[in-house]
Amino acid sequence: LRLAPFQANRKRMTDAASLKEEGNTKFKAGQYAAAVDAYTKSLELDPSQHLCLSNRSAAYLKLGDSAEQALADAKRCVELAPTFAKGYSRQAAALQELKRWEEAIQVCEQGMRAAPDEVLRKMLQEVRNRYFQDLMQGAWHGKVSEELGGYDQEMEFMEGGKVRVGVLGRSIVGSYWLDCEKEPHHLSIQVPMPDAPPGMPPPPPVPYIVRLDERGLHLCCPFMVMDRPTKFEGPGYVLMARGALASDNQAEELGSLPEDARMLMCARELATALPNTKLEEPRQTDSEEVTREKLMAQVRFESSMFSVQKKFGEDMMKRVLGAVKGDEGVPECLAKTSELKQLREKFSVCGLLEDSSSAAPPASAPPAAAPPPPAPSPPQSGGAPFGDTGSTGNPAPDIDSTVSPALAVGLLVGAVAIAAAGALLWQRRRR
Repeated sequence: LRLAPFQANRKRMTDAASLKEEGNTKFKAGQYAAAVDAYTKSLELDPSQHLCLSNRSAAYLKLGDSAEQALADAKRCVELAPTFAKGYSRQAAALQELKRWEEAIQVCEQGMRAAPDEVLRKMLQEVRNRYFQDLMQGAWHGKVSEELGGYDQEMEFMEGGKVRVGVLGRSIVGSYWLDCEKEPHHLSIQVPMPDAPPGMPPPPPVPYIVRLDERGLHLCCPFMVMDRPTKFEGPGYVLMARGALASDNQAEELGSLPEDARMLMCARELATALPNTKLEEPRQTDSEEVTREKLMAQVRFESSMFSVQKKFGEDMMKRVLGAVKGDEGVPECLAKTSELKQLREKFSVCGLLEDSSSAAPPASAPPAAAPPPPAPSPPQSGGAPFGDTGSTGNPAPDIDSTVSPALAVGLLVGAVAIAAAGALLWQRRRR
């Protein structure tokens, strides 16, 4: 009779262990609801099993809609086993799902004090990254420095480590990585080169630093080098405000003016926007400094052309450029005017009328490594994403040491220069 309670208790412990193993088997098979049931029955027999509580917490999280239950189990697990590191990581995982980021950070720090563990250290880094990522989610806009082209830029940070970069009326989707252990925080953005030749490696990720405060999202990329900045200053710095770029209604506002007056204004502003020096494509024999200057001149040219198009509209741009090139009849309001004469002179200075027999590529197309470009057509009015780079779960790739700084600097100013630098790099690697 004295052995009966002992035997009953022993059977209860044996049954509890058996049910816990059943739960483990169900969990490994992906049968998470069944695993929760088995763990629950095991805990009814022996509520002191901290491992069973930890496992049920993980199973609750896998169900996708039971983060509160997962958190309750993880808390009880830590109460029973204060030096069990995984209990803290289970708590942090549940708190992340609930987007209670600051509590998740506190739990990880508490766990590191009670039971220092590499898994907990990585969890703390993950929480900090996801917290900042959550704060960054959504669209931001800002104007880059004049040294980088002075254009409006839009970035939209999305789920899964994806980012959409919008510049000069085009959009390209890439990937980004955060490292919030560093101060200032590190942000790396990698975008694909559209229409890349088979076998060509993707461009290296651009190394930014990032900060978020009441003023907005502070970004700083390198300028003239590919070393990550350490301060928010210089040509690579931009302050981004939350929200997408506001639609520009300049063309509508000018619509009340007579067409002849708008066409003359468009010609004058195009002449002002064009550079006073020849636009040249990078050549194989150019130094890195010359290559960089030529790429930046192309970007500034595209930025200026796009600004004029936004103001006067694509159709008006086509007609004025057609008059400059002589592709069609010159509108009467432009014929023999000083505006048309000045615009043609500027096109000649820029080297845009040297090859009148060549087809004119859109100004929004990335410049290729080739002879001087023919006269441009207006930029495209919109653009769909060119694509993405696939999985983002891995660490940011290292910057390819074979990419020269002068070529890589083109990556710093958006989709246009990325494509230009990539095309030039491809040409050089073929030789």
